[in-house]
Amino acid sequence: RDCGKLVCEKCTELHQTWEDFTHHQIVPIQDVQADAANLISPKKKVLYCPKHKDNVLKVYCETCNELICTDCTIQLHQGHHCDVISDTFPKHKQEIINQLEPVKHHLAAVNQALHIFDARSREIQDQKAAVQEEIHMKIDQLHQVLEQRRTEL
Repeated sequence: RDCGKLVCEKCTELHQTWEDFTHHQIVPIQDVQADAANLISPKKKVLYCPKHKDNVLKVYCETCNELICTDCTIQLHQGHHCDVISDTFPKHKQEIINQLEPVKHHLAAVNQALHIFDARSREIQDQKAAVQEEIHMKIDQLHQVLEQRRTEL
């Protein structure tokens, strides 16, 4: 959610190991799709600066690709390309929509693959249960044969 990048599972794991990104929130694509309505018409949510706890995040640093407060602009982001969130939001909103567009074309195929995977998984579980039952029956039969042999001795 912090970077706005779509990454595969391996890249997600790598992303989580980099020190600069350990605070990032990784969000599954399903959650992004569910939140798409919020991207188009976001609700007003106040975010506070992690470095200056009482300051609202009102500025976006294009150089660092992060939201910052006005104190951060002066103290930590001098010389960076910064802009007020309300001015940069439309551009970034369109970028996110553009990034989601190619994913939408693959969504039906992914959902179909998931459905097939789920069906196959259920089949395998059913087969597992049947094999286990057959094994138990064979063991019971062997026990009966062994008991018969014991009584014959």
